Amino acid sequence: MTLNLNHPLYSFNGTEPFTLADACEGVQIFGGIGSGKTSGSGAELARAYLRAGFGGLVLCAKKDVLEEWETYAKQTGRDKQLLVFDSSGSFVFPFLQYEIERQGEGAGYTENLVRLFTTIYEAIDRSTATGGNDPYWTRAMQQLLRNCIDLCVISRGTVSIPQIREIILSAPKSLDEIDMEEWRGKSLCWKLLLEGHAKKHDAWTQGDFDNMASFWLEEFPTLSDKTRTSVISTLTTMLDMFLRRPFRQLFSETPSDPRMIAYPELTHRGVIIVLYLPVKEFAEAGRAVQVAYKYIWQQAAERRQVIPGQTTPIFLWADEAQNFITNYDMHFQATARSSMACTVYITQNLPNYYAELGGENEKHRVDSLVGNLQTKIFHANSDPFTNERASEIIGKSWQYRQSASRSAGREQFNLSQTMNQSFDYDVPPQLFTMLKKGGQANAGIVEAVVFQNGRIWNNQKSHLFTQFKQTLS
Repeated sequence: MTLNLNHPLYSFNGTEPFTLADACEGVQIFGGIGSGKTSGSGAELARAYLRAGFGGLVLCAKKDVLEEWETYAKQTGRDKQLLVFDSSGSFVFPFLQYEIERQGEGAGYTENLVRLFTTIYEAIDRSTATGGNDPYWTRAMQQLLRNCIDLCVISRGTVSIPQIREIILSAPKSLDEIDMEEWRGKSLCWKLLLEGHAKKHDAWTQGDFDNMASFWLEEFPTLSDKTRTSVISTLTTMLDMFLRRPFRQLFSETPSDPRMIAYPELTHRGVIIVLYLPVKEFAEAGRAVQVAYKYIWQQAAERRQVIPGQTTPIFLWADEAQNFITNYDMHFQATARSSMACTVYITQNLPNYYAELGGENEKHRVDSLVGNLQTKIFHANSDPFTNERASEIIGKSWQYRQSASRSAGREQFNLSQTMNQSFDYDVPPQLFTMLKKGGQANAGIVEAVVFQNGRIWNNQKSHLFTQFKQTLS
């Protein structure tokens, strides 16, 4: 199916079109627990994207996400294009080797891999963004990782997390150890240095090798034991989750059959990849590997060439999105339209985002991310902060309110009416607490308020009251 940016994907209230261009500008859905955000607006947009032939990536916080998307795919005739990436090992993604071998000028660039691990580290250890940790340790971890990757790639042309771990553990802990035959006979670090030294390199690679060899043979051994131990621990504690079942098999080992590899680029051909490693089941490890895959998927989306009317739109879908957001999201969303990538993030309230991104600048990070998601759908909510922000986003105008007063005496009765004008919210915060939440009590009707930056709806307002119909069992 060929689509242009003006192609309508869905109609709010049956009359207000939501186009591909709108989808490319991103959607943020807010709603309290049980508000109908997933089964209302979420379900309608999911089916709309599938009907239009989108490929996409679905992140999983809860275990019921897979069942939801299997239902959506069956309802839209897309079930044969659903790829379930789960712990069974039917599909794998050795992401470090992928970064070396993929197409594009940045393939094999060490700094891309370092940035990937930094993103994972920030996602699983939010304290790095709180100002509670000295940034030296993050930079030192990056330096250690950078030299591990260069050693693997220059010497053997491959890299994996087990390799990185073994290099670190076998690296010299003192200058004296470098001259010991026993250490040389056992150390993978030394063996790879010899293999790299024996190869012929171009001038650029030779420069990288010399800098890397200097790190391992001069700088690393002379670090104080306390500093070296801290840096090693910072990195290996993050790598540890990728070394255990099932994540080692899923993300570190290259399969014999390349058809088992779940490349992010499959979504560019209409495949819907469901990362069924739910956070509720696999905890921090499940979140970390999904964040890693999401980051690589976002970069693949940004690299692709978009031809209007020919390129397949793709979507990034995250319910309970607070589990998966990173600082990179705001950068990705700023240019997502040019990649024809459509983000849909669903969460209960803004404090969820603040709590997860953390740090002294958390407000700016969250505001940047939410501000770059141009369509906002507000469902029933009891969080006062989110409701107040929703009212502020929708805006204020002059409101006219009529009041009446009565007075009575022995011989007369007076009734007076006055009209007062005030500059107030178009949608007051308390209104969001009264929206219908669906279910049997509301005959499956879910209410919401929709806002799109720069749009005046047919009601001549900046917001639209709309309804969605749940499928009741």
